[in-house]
Amino acid sequence: MSSSAGYGWSYVDQEAERRRQLRARLAAEAQRAENLRRAEARRAELRARLGELNEQAQGLRGEAGQLRRAYRTARVTVETVTVGAGADEAELTRAVERARAANARAAQELAEAVQDVWSAVLPEAVAEPERSRPTRAETRRGAGEAKAAAEAEAEAAAAQARAESAARVERVRSGALVEAQAVLDRDVPRCDPADLERVAGLVRALRAAATVPEVRATLTDLAALVQHSVGRRARDEERAELRAALAELVREAEPDERGRLLADLAAAEDPAFLRPAVEAAVARADARRNRVPVAAALAEVLRGRDYLVGEDFEDLLAAEGEVVVPFGDPDPDPERAGAVGGGEVEDGDEPPAAGYGLRLVLAPDRATLSTAVVRREDAGTGDAWQDEEQDESVQQWFCEEQLPAIEEGVRQQGVRLERTSAMAPGAMAAGTVPGGSWPQPPSAATPRRRGSRSKRSGATGAAAVRKPQERGRER
Repeated sequence: MSSSAGYGWSYVDQEAERRRQLRARLAAEAQRAENLRRAEARRAELRARLGELNEQAQGLRGEAGQLRRAYRTARVTVETVTVGAGADEAELTRAVERARAANARAAQELAEAVQDVWSAVLPEAVAEPERSRPTRAETRRGAGEAKAAAEAEAEAAAAQARAESAARVERVRSGALVEAQAVLDRDVPRCDPADLERVAGLVRALRAAATVPEVRATLTDLAALVQHSVGRRARDEERAELRAALAELVREAEPDERGRLLADLAAAEDPAFLRPAVEAAVARADARRNRVPVAAALAEVLRGRDYLVGEDFEDLLAAEGEVVVPFGDPDPDPERAGAVGGGEVEDGDEPPAAGYGLRLVLAPDRATLSTAVVRREDAGTGDAWQDEEQDESVQQWFCEEQLPAIEEGVRQQGVRLERTSAMAPGAMAAGTVPGGSWPQPPSAATPRRRGSRSKRSGATGAAAVRKPQERGRER
């Protein structure tokens, strides 16, 4: 039990809280759906890439077959990688990497086979048959014919090489254009419009590419540009949505903070960094706004316990943050107390001494409340020891008979209270309040409702003080 206590409080508007929770759930479901969509898009992208690599493997397999039929070269194995229809992103990623490595290995083996063919064919083309020693004229004529034949064979070989190279470039370029079209069909609608001209330029460069390395480099640049553009647009849209949401939330902050926060949001590249500042500003504003319903809840509970709560209690506590509420003096006439209250009353609802009250403090910038028993300055007995005993007796009465009911009553009014500190009765003397600052009792037009308390005792005189030991014997 305690003669004074500190609390953290929060006031919850049940309907507003219900709507806030619904919005949070809707936002979570929307984000979950978006995450699933992105994961599915990623799987589709990986599956499309795997298909493109398998098409490339098919082209390499055709080239290897033609070379083997024409020149009896060693077999070049080209692997085709497949996955099941329900493959997840990790499995698809591994399959794409395996297919890419297999194609690179097959392309290297094919290049080595071509090199072996040329190494075997060229010496045969330039070799001369053995014959008897020719005459000088025959030698000159034969040399010219041999040179012409070699040149013709070399030219034919070069033309064949160019034709094969051109055919290979055409096959690779055709496959790259198919791959590029798949990328464009899937992702261009999600690209940043500012990038579309660059995308079109890379497509034109891909159609005009003259070598296999140039085709592959251009396709890589195109895919990277599209991916970067899609990511940037998605990020910008996400930031725009967050910026709008935070700007709407800023409207609930205090007026002196709104302008600064709105300007910061407009200038911030990533508004996510401002979320804590916005939420803190709104929390401060909520604490100030909620002081009014908290003060009203306290007033309702204290009036219900027949404390001398003035008409301006709520305004003073909400605006200035501190109010003293007198307990009221014990009734010296037990018969009149019973008549006004409508019947028998028991001990526990009357303070054991006159001139005491409750000080309530609402912190100006935090959601905290403190309570403490205080004494009117001129209500002391003049004897320090007796004053200490009297303070302890009133503090004991308050913490046992009053504080638990006050806490429960405030909670029933919708204010969440969490006690954060407490001081035992008698640990410290009651604070004093000058008589001139002591609240005046309600006017005669609003008489005090003596019978409204749950239990009241008329056995104690206005100046009488019961010590804790004596009160224990009475119970």
